Parts: sequence; C-alpha cells; structure tokens
Amino acid sequence: MQQNALLRLKRQWLSPVTATALSLAGAAALPAQPTESFIETVDVQVVEVDVVVTDKKGRPVKGLNREDFELYVDGQPVDVTNFYESTIYLEERTTGRRNKERLAVRSEGTPGATQEGPLTVVFYLDDLNIFPPHRTRLLRRLEAAIEPWRSMDAGFMLARFVNRLEVLVPPTRDPDAILDGAATVRKGSPRAIQNGDGARRFAVRSLIDAYEACERAPFCIPCEDNWGELLSLARQYADNQATNTAIAIDGLADLVTTLAGVPGKKAVVYITDGLPQRPGISVLDYLGNELCALLRQSAPSETMSEMAQYDGSRRFNRIAAHANANRVTFYGLDAAGLRSATPDISFGNLGRAPSSRNVSLRSMNAQSGLHLLAHETGGKALINANDLSILLDDVTGQLSASYSLGFVPGEPTSDQVRQISVLLAPGADKGRRIAYRRTYRDKSLDERLAERLLSVAYLGNPENPLEASVELSGTTPLEKKVHQLTVAVHVPEESIVLLPARSDSAPSPSARLRLWLVAVEDEKGVRTTVRQKTITVGGQTGVPAVDGGYRVDVAMNLPEGGYQVAVGVRDETSGVMSLVRAPVTVPTREAAN
Repeated sequence: MQQNALLRLKRQWLSPVTATALSLAGAAALPAQPTESFIETVDVQVVEVDVVVTDKKGRPVKGLNREDFELYVDGQPVDVTNFYESTIYLEERTTGRRNKERLAVRSEGTPGATQEGPLTVVFYLDDLNIFPPHRTRLLRRLEAAIEPWRSMDAGFMLARFVNRLEVLVPPTRDPDAILDGAATVRKGSPRAIQNGDGARRFAVRSLIDAYEACERAPFCIPCEDNWGELLSLARQYADNQATNTAIAIDGLADLVTTLAGVPGKKAVVYITDGLPQRPGISVLDYLGNELCALLRQSAPSETMSEMAQYDGSRRFNRIAAHANANRVTFYGLDAAGLRSATPDISFGNLGRAPSSRNVSLRSMNAQSGLHLLAHETGGKALINANDLSILLDDVTGQLSASYSLGFVPGEPTSDQVRQISVLLAPGADKGRRIAYRRTYRDKSLDERLAERLLSVAYLGNPENPLEASVELSGTTPLEKKVHQLTVAVHVPEESIVLLPARSDSAPSPSARLRLWLVAVEDEKGVRTTVRQKTITVGGQTGVPAVDGGYRVDVAMNLPEGGYQVAVGVRDETSGVMSLVRAPVTVPTREAAN
C-alpha cells in the first residue's frame, strides 16, 4: 500500500510540476488548432518575495520602505518594482491557555499590493506520522489556538494525509468551519504507531538479540562473525524509515501542487511527529558507535558510510524549491513535544540500551526536516513544545513583520531554479534579522493556468468573469468500466473580445479561446491528464454564435465513479480566464443500460 501510494503521488507532483506535459498531453483527444496570434501580447509575471524582518528580540519591525531592502537573483541585483508592507497588526491582548496573554490579530486592505487574493492558512495533519494521542491533544486545543485570528482577513483550509491527500475543509473565511472539520477527523492511522518510537525500539532490540545470540553460540565473535546480520537489521529499519519519509514528502508535494493555483501567499501549518532528514541513522549510529564500537574497529566508519546513503537533503531541497515556486511557506510543529534524552529503561540491561547521545541524535534528526523546510521557505519550526497556540503566535509575529518585494524576472529560463538573496540596506540593518524564501522558478503561462485549473478541481472556489457554463451530458460505454463523457462548454458572445477582420476575404470579426479540462476522482483524488485545446470563434471558419453564445463540445474517457470536472476558458485577446467546476457520476455498465 505504501509503495502504491508513493508511486501515485510521484505521478501527481513533479519536480518541477509538469505543466508543460500537462498542457500538451491528450492532444489526440483534444486536437489543437493553429497557434498564430491575432495580436501581439506580452505576458508579464511579477515574482513576489515575502520577507520577514524582526529585531534582536524577535519583535516585528514595521515601517520600512522600498529603499531599505536590497534584492539579488543569482547574485545579481534586481529592481524592486512592487513593494508593500503587511497590514496584519497585533492588537489588544486576549487571555489564552493557563491565563497567558495572547495578542489578537487584525488585518486591513493592502495598499500597493497586487490583485493576488488574501493569505491562505492551511492546517495540514501528517496522520501517517502522528502518534494518535499527540494529534488528539493538538486538535482539542485548536479552537483556543485560532481564536486571535478571527478578525484577520485570510482564508483557512484543513487537510490530512494518510496514503493520499484529503482536503477536509476547502479554503473558507470561516474559522468555525475548520473547527467543525477537525471534530470529524477520523482516528489516526495505526501505521503512525508502527512508524514511531516503537519501530526504533524493535530495531534496537533485534540488534541486541542478534548480538547476544552470537555471544551464546560457540566460536561466534559478536560484531565480527555476525556483522552482516547486524548491518542487515539496521538497514532494514533505515529503509523502512526512508520509505515513510519519502511518502510524507510526496504528500507535502501533492499539497503544494494543489495549492499552486491559489492566489496569494500560502502558510502551511505542518503538524507531524517528525520528518527526518537522514532516516534511520540513529539505529545505524547505535550499531557502529555503541553496540560494536569496542569489538569491531571499522564499525564506526562502516556505519557512517551507510548513513550517508540515507541523506535526503536533495529530496528536501526539491520540495522546498517546489514550495517556493508556488509561494508556500512551511511552519512546522513537532507534535511529539518535549522529547526525553534519557536511556530507555524498557531494554532491561541499561548497559546495552542506546545512550542519551544516541537518543538525542534521533530527536534532532526527526526535527531536522522541519527546520530545513521552514528555513528555505521563510517560515519557522516549533520543537519541544506540543502547543499549537505557541506556533500560531509565532506565525502571527512573522505575518505582522512581513514585506513583499516584487520584481519582474528577466528572460524566462524554463524549469531553472533561481537563487534569491535579500539584504537590509546599510542603515536599515541595525542588527535586525530577516527570513525569506530562498529560491523561485520561472513558470510559463501554460503552467500557471494549468495550476489554477487543478486548484479549482481539488478545492473549488471557481472564478467566472466570462460567465462560462458547463453542461455534462450522458455517458456512452466504450469498454470494460470505461465511458465517454461529453463536456459542453458555453461562453456568452458578449463576454468575448472579437477582433476586426485581417483581410477583405474574412470580413467577420473573430477571437480565439483556449480551453483546459481535467477530472478528479472523488474517492481517491486521482486525476486525469490536464488537456488543452485552442479554438477560433466567429469569423468565416470559427465556431459560429448560436443563441448569443459559443458552444464547444469536448469528449473525455473516464472509468466508473464520481468526479469533479474542472474547465478553464481563456479569451486569448483580453487574457481574461474563467474556471468552473461541475460534478459528474460515471455509472456502471449495468446502471447505464
């Protein structure tokens, strides 16, 4: 099940997201029309860099200006074309848990900001890696934790991950919807128990048993004659932990892909019991530096070499770059709270139990991934404190201390990750600290539009300035469990900008529309390929207007089940785009007959 989930998620998030493939796939089903332009258009993309500025004591610094910042891309200075300061303010104090005073949050309109939409805060439960009691304690405190945010102009979303991403509450302005959704969350995955300290304890116990079995056997020297067996046991644990971590990271990537088309900044409050950067190294360290250190001279260096093979830094950097490309900031919470560094007395023989140093290594490794993602995306990680209120107060402090620096990238370099550096100008630094996303990636127009369509397919929140409508007619059985669905897209004639004829031989005005189409299965969240089609409307050869509008029929093949069909329509002349979503059920062959 884990491997299947991992493979499916790898198909759904790409590094970077496969918008180019998405926009071109399915060409046989949706043949593209000629692509010559009616008019010359320029697609200007502004990259927004969110920068948090605090003083030496961590307090927000407000009132800075554009001239107080220096922005560099790949080491070269760039001009800040858009600049605005956060309008989230900390106001009157409210009484929180244990009578601790907490600052309420207020937000206003953002003068000078681009039309990007409000902040979206996502509460994300990594249920595959949260010990159920830890998650229960956090959810019980959720209401008190978000109370200061009720007056903040933001969207809120609740999602969880167990083998696949589940959006429990799509983006909403109502915090109570998040509380209602949290109240209905099913119990945590039993695998979360298996993935935690119990799995590590079992692995260490297996090493000790194999060691002691060799001690009792005649002519068997522990850590020499049975070294292969011991190393195999440690590798088995490390491999399992690496698989769990890979699944968790791919789940995060799937979440980022889902959020990619949501306008504005996205803050992901990531709740997990740990995200190790080097999975399984504590057991390998125990084997080489404790259990066998005195009996096998080469044991420390051999296990060190093994540890290097489990370094997941590249995978973490990929997900950080994926998040940065989509303006997603991670705020991590180690749900395990304060971790003990004392030896585990359950081993009986404390002389063979992992040392405090080894236990601390395990804890630091479990928290390292949270630190890395937070640092690379300009967020923050909270460890050794299983208290959601503390983390949200930290998030509040960062949001109130943030500035947005916008710049227009140079010549597009498709799929290339660009390095960002932000400095405070001389005179504005004064020992202050800054945090920001470290990278960005140029995206084509096709990729950005495909991402917006996917977000609507998964999350809803359609946008329909063209007043487009979708009609889903009946299905036609094609083969076993596969049907053909006809999707009729209708756009009012008055919504389209028609251009004058280019010659006397084609006197009627015409326009060009671009369509995108995707279907997401309700139960498992699996999606079809995003398909694209460009058509001409009006003129001598284009689709004629009927009853005041243009209608285009598109066929797609779907297996049996329930789906959300999302359609994007873009007027290539004006650049205006509509995104709509409609549910459909593909019946079984028996029901269809």
